[in-house]
Amino acid sequence: MAWIVTRLSVNHSFSAGVEPTEARLVTTFLVHNDDPAYNGTAEDGRDVFAQIAAATPPFDAIKGIGKRLATEAQSVSSAQLIVTEVDIRPVEGRANTWTVTQTARAPWVGVAPYRGLKVTQHSRTRQVQQYIKPVNQSFPFAGIITWPPATLITGGVVTNVVGNPVTYLVRQSVLHLEYLVHRPKVLGYDPLTYPANPELYLNNRNAEPFLGRSEGTVLFQAYERRYVTDQVSMDSYTLAWDNWYHLEQSLLRNPADGSVWNDTTIALGGSTVRASSKVVWFQPYENITDFNIAGTLLPTEILAGLTTIQPQWV
Repeated sequence: MAWIVTRLSVNHSFSAGVEPTEARLVTTFLVHNDDPAYNGTAEDGRDVFAQIAAATPPFDAIKGIGKRLATEAQSVSSAQLIVTEVDIRPVEGRANTWTVTQTARAPWVGVAPYRGLKVTQHSRTRQVQQYIKPVNQSFPFAGIITWPPATLITGGVVTNVVGNPVTYLVRQSVLHLEYLVHRPKVLGYDPLTYPANPELYLNNRNAEPFLGRSEGTVLFQAYERRYVTDQVSMDSYTLAWDNWYHLEQSLLRNPADGSVWNDTTIALGGSTVRASSKVVWFQPYENITDFNIAGTLLPTEILAGLTTIQPQWV
């Protein structure tokens, strides 16, 4: 005479979808105690729940709330699913008998042939103080400037009046990437090319052309790791393309007395006004990194998804 736990295969349902859709597995068990001594006792669903939580045989066949459905060695896919609900109901007309419905959920990562990459892009402008207007995109190669610069800005049109700049709006395009990661196993990704610490490259610009943008124009601005379940995180990256290579302009002062160095004139409004051509480039983001190398900023699978939209047309 003992407790008996039977899995009811006919009362079983499973649903899954492409990341980040949540997978859901519902399993029903029949729990019965065939000891006549239990007839008429005050036991209820809470007692059955306590047995499940304690995982005493044969109740260990039912996973308690917060438990994984399997170990990694048994099944990597099932190990991702975590029990979130246990519903216990008495069977009408049968003594000492309950149906136990176990529900396990989780974003199922690494089972689709491609990752659930989400991309958002929007345009904006950045205000700069323009002393000299660059002509024909006459910027230093890749926006590389080491402070202090050794040369003045050349090949441009003076736009300042007695050292007062105009406000210019530089075009920018912001790219926001996000994808799921099952931790600590980083399931679905090659662990050899999965970035260990993307934050090391914050405020770095691209050393090589990246996502169709020329070198030096793409800045890694922000990184966020947000957990959507106990084990699955949504990793988010913010990248900004800048038409000026993220450069700023800085006006030089006369070294003799610190005054504005008005060394030239420009025609403005029918008059000739004094202006300064003593202007240098300033690069607030000097560090550059090749973002195309898998494992530096992004894993191999995400880099591939950015260049080849999945699923492909056939």
